[in-house]
Amino acid sequence: MKLLEPKVSNVVEYNLSEAINECNFDNMIFNKNIDTEEEIIDTSFDSCIFKGINFNNIKLNHVDLIDVIFEDCDLSNKKFDSTLITRVKFINCRMFGTTFIGANLKDVEFINCNAKYINFAEAKLNKISINESDFSEMYFMETIITNIEFNDVNLNKSEIMKTPLRNVDISTCKIEGILIDNYSLQGLIIDSYQSVYLVGMLGVKVKD
Repeated sequence: MKLLEPKVSNVVEYNLSEAINECNFDNMIFNKNIDTEEEIIDTSFDSCIFKGINFNNIKLNHVDLIDVIFEDCDLSNKKFDSTLITRVKFINCRMFGTTFIGANLKDVEFINCNAKYINFAEAKLNKISINESDFSEMYFMETIITNIEFNDVNLNKSEIMKTPLRNVDISTCKIEGILIDNYSLQGLIIDSYQSVYLVGMLGVKVKD
């Protein structure tokens, strides 16, 4: 699956606190943290690069992401609920408890991210690539998926409900303790080793 890359050429290095004050996040690169608590509300990050930014003291409220790269950032517990997220890359990011509830994601890639407890309930996912990441205890509930790939992803103890996964391949993933309903399970692609976990969910015992 080929994803559209973020359009982030001709970006200019900028001070994050000044951008917050001006409510302007277009064609910029940010690589320095701020010490004060700030809130970014009702705006979009458009053609931006964030490198090594810790968002712990930055509250995000209704922020859309268009053509954005996050690299080595801490986005733990940030809420991207009901937002538009298109042509975005998350690289080596910490995303504990980050939520995308009801969000619309397209052409989005996660690479080597630590995203335990990430939540995609009621989100729409189209052309999503997740690679070599920890998505353990991930949450899918009534999530609409069109074209998604998982490559060497930790999905242990994830909960997947009312989310059709036909032709989705998770054969390279860890799935120990995964909880998935029969509706979501139909057509899912796994390997023979993983089948032991899923059969166990149905109350069937596999004899050695």
